Amino acid sequence: MRRALALAALLVVGSCKVQLTPEGLAKTWDAITDAQKDLTPENEYWTGRSVATNLLARHEYRYHDADALQAGRLEGATVYVSAVGGVLAASAMETTRKGDRPAPIAGWHFTIIESDTINAFAAPGGWVFVTTAAIEAAQSEDELAAVLAHEIAHVVRGHALGSIKKGRWANVAKTALDTSVQLDEGSLGELTQVFEGAMDDMIDGILVKGYSKDTEYEADRVGLEIMAHAGYDPQALVRYLKTLDAEQGGGGGGFQATHPKASDRIAKIQGKAQALGKVEIPKVRFARFQAAVDEL
Repeated sequence: MRRALALAALLVVGSCKVQLTPEGLAKTWDAITDAQKDLTPENEYWTGRSVATNLLARHEYRYHDADALQAGRLEGATVYVSAVGGVLAASAMETTRKGDRPAPIAGWHFTIIESDTINAFAAPGGWVFVTTAAIEAAQSEDELAAVLAHEIAHVVRGHALGSIKKGRWANVAKTALDTSVQLDEGSLGELTQVFEGAMDDMIDGILVKGYSKDTEYEADRVGLEIMAHAGYDPQALVRYLKTLDAEQGGGGGGFQATHPKASDRIAKIQGKAQALGKVEIPKVRFARFQAAVDEL
């Protein structure tokens, strides 16, 4: 009981109230206390769910805006993005590489966030988010697929998990174990503070500071392989990056703040994109992409 209460307090941070069942509390606790080990797919799911929920709440992203839903906007677009993402996720599972994470135990989750900033990010366990601005910056379904494939690559390569295991999660586990024996107001406050610090580190890694350049280049390369296997044009990523470079001049927030310069990314992937071959894009892709964009 003390363990469940402690974890409930931990998950109410930064004005974020995570609604979890008793089973969910127990599983998230296990994910925390196993932080120094290789996470199982189940641990990964619960860890990613906690990270994703806190990330959305802390940055006040509007991803289920009441007015938008009432007006019928975003709902169809979300179904569309999930369909494209689902095809790419299946491709990722079919084009496995040594060290890839197994398929998420609860499937993949693709969510549109209402934001004027071009950005996309992912949390462990199959949680992928893309902003309305990032979708609108794309000129085709294949370019949208390039954005999603890059984020899927982060998940399957375990990039976010690497940040977790290297961060404060070990301190979270140690403090949690120490305080679960004798839980009082002081120890609960200490536990909450340590967990909140770990969450800050993780969110900074995903959304503020970004990954290392080598990690981002790897996500680009793997993303190209995922796209090609799914039947999308790998050169669409080059086209999308050229758009970003032209619109933001290699600087700015969102994608550009957490990723290497678009021009540098293009130089790294252009040869591989060409080697994978050009795909003739069916007209139906343009039609359904435009229909989704019109809903935003």
